[in-house]
Amino acid sequence: MVFLNKTTDFFQDYRPHVIIFVLALGTRLIFLFGLDDPSLFFKYPYFAEKLALGEDIGKRLVDLSPFYLYFLTVFKTLVNTDWTVVKFVQSFIGAVNGMLIYEVGRQVFPRAVGFLAALLYAIYGNLIILESTLEPTVFVLLFNLLGVYFLLLSANHLSEPKLHYVCVFAAGVFTGLSIITKPSFLLFPPIGLAWLFFSCSAKPSVYKCLPSCALFLTATLLMILPITLRNYIKLNDVVLVTADAGKVFYRGNAKGATVLEGAALVDEGFAEEGQMEPDYAHVLFRKTASRISGKPLSPSESSKFWMQKTVKEIMSDPGTFAKRELKKIVYFFIDYEMHYIASAYKEYKRSLRYPFLRYGVIASLGILGMFLSLADAKKRLLLYGVVGIYLVSGLLFLVQSRYRTPAVPYFCLFAGHTIYCLYQGFKRKDLRSTALIVLFVPIFLYLSHSSFKGEIQHVDVWQKATKIHYKMGAIPLFAKGKYNEAIIELNTCISIAPKFSPAYNLRGKTHAMLGRFPEAEQDFKSVLELSPNIIHGYKNLGFLYLIQGNKEKAKTYLEAANRRSPQNKKIQEALSKLNVASE
Repeated sequence: MVFLNKTTDFFQDYRPHVIIFVLALGTRLIFLFGLDDPSLFFKYPYFAEKLALGEDIGKRLVDLSPFYLYFLTVFKTLVNTDWTVVKFVQSFIGAVNGMLIYEVGRQVFPRAVGFLAALLYAIYGNLIILESTLEPTVFVLLFNLLGVYFLLLSANHLSEPKLHYVCVFAAGVFTGLSIITKPSFLLFPPIGLAWLFFSCSAKPSVYKCLPSCALFLTATLLMILPITLRNYIKLNDVVLVTADAGKVFYRGNAKGATVLEGAALVDEGFAEEGQMEPDYAHVLFRKTASRISGKPLSPSESSKFWMQKTVKEIMSDPGTFAKRELKKIVYFFIDYEMHYIASAYKEYKRSLRYPFLRYGVIASLGILGMFLSLADAKKRLLLYGVVGIYLVSGLLFLVQSRYRTPAVPYFCLFAGHTIYCLYQGFKRKDLRSTALIVLFVPIFLYLSHSSFKGEIQHVDVWQKATKIHYKMGAIPLFAKGKYNEAIIELNTCISIAPKFSPAYNLRGKTHAMLGRFPEAEQDFKSVLELSPNIIHGYKNLGFLYLIQGNKEKAKTYLEAANRRSPQNKKIQEALSKLNVASE
């Protein structure tokens, strides 16, 4: 444990940075070459390619992280290489984030704590998965850490005004960049202002801290306002960063939402299938809001609509809402990783077979570290603040992995503090403090794995059926023409989730491709029973009967499909031919 000695030369050079970087990058490369799924989450690349070609993506502009969208657009324009290269770029940035955690830790803890925290971060498996997914997570962490680091640094340079203001300005810039990467960081500026107020002098006053606070806010707004102006100019709509808040608020708090699963529109996932644009739920929510309100709504109006609708549902049953909020607080610290993206979930399940660090370990050590740090809470206000804003964000919206992950670097710092305190207790032969740590960590670890166990098992079974066997198994096999293999995956999916109608629909199409028309007919009828408001069952039954020469039945079902989707040209063409033939 020589590295825990603050007087050693180890901390007088860059060896800690090198060790952290090499360990973090090496772990990520092992994952990329050995465990990473080749499938890409193609939402951001899809729109980045359009922008790179000079195409207009319309209202979808406010459905996407501005920074990450433009980062990929510039990358595609300048490099124009395979998108998998971005995975390696983001993994490299993830390794850099490890060094930043060490630097942040040095500011508010003994240096050994920062080093331990960075080591924990370097081998946390689920974070590596999210860093390699084509989503903005790694940049959220990068900008968060830089914003916190420069705020901490500004307090160390109060006697050097120019350097102090440079640090404050940099903190504001990175705070703004973080917000336009993921708007949930909008909760952070008040924390940053509070830090500046209390750190500007031994006796805080508005007069002394006003220049620093004004500079911090100005720099933050300089990053945000171009996006707000872009939204107004392009869409004639006032949207600060994105128009996603209403949809996500509905998902996390409307009737039908649970701690693990968000509420959704009726047959939302099914309605998304077959759409050209990825993550079409944004469009579905806007269309649904416009249909219910009886007028076309702008993105901001749609977001407001879902906010108001959700508030009404909360007020109609405040008891259920309160219970769910309490469970969200607990779930924020639970080991299970809830993934929306199918490839990320598949990689997560695969990673459990390898010795990557789990969230439950970091959270358990981190909770105790937060208690052990209370004596110096003022000094570590920013760390508590970042954990707090993501907890609040989870309470407002969802507590899925990608929403709580930005708190992980700060949990790692508190976890490192717990390990450091344990070592110091052994060193001082302080049996009381050592015994308390040794006692409480296993208790927290047990609770992080045992809480909501039944609910988690139920959701995990559904995830396995719909994400691994359906999205990652059957759909790619069907696309490659491997129909018998696709049916095996679909049979497994349906045996696990017998009410998952998209699986029946795809199995029906697969049977039809193999000429098994009676089996296809039965599957499409199952789709009608499970999802009577969705076009797929009617359309596919209509075409199935058309193939078999049963024009009367074909016309009946195609007309039913046409009523539900009057813009479908393929259905209209088939009906026109049937009408001509019957004349």
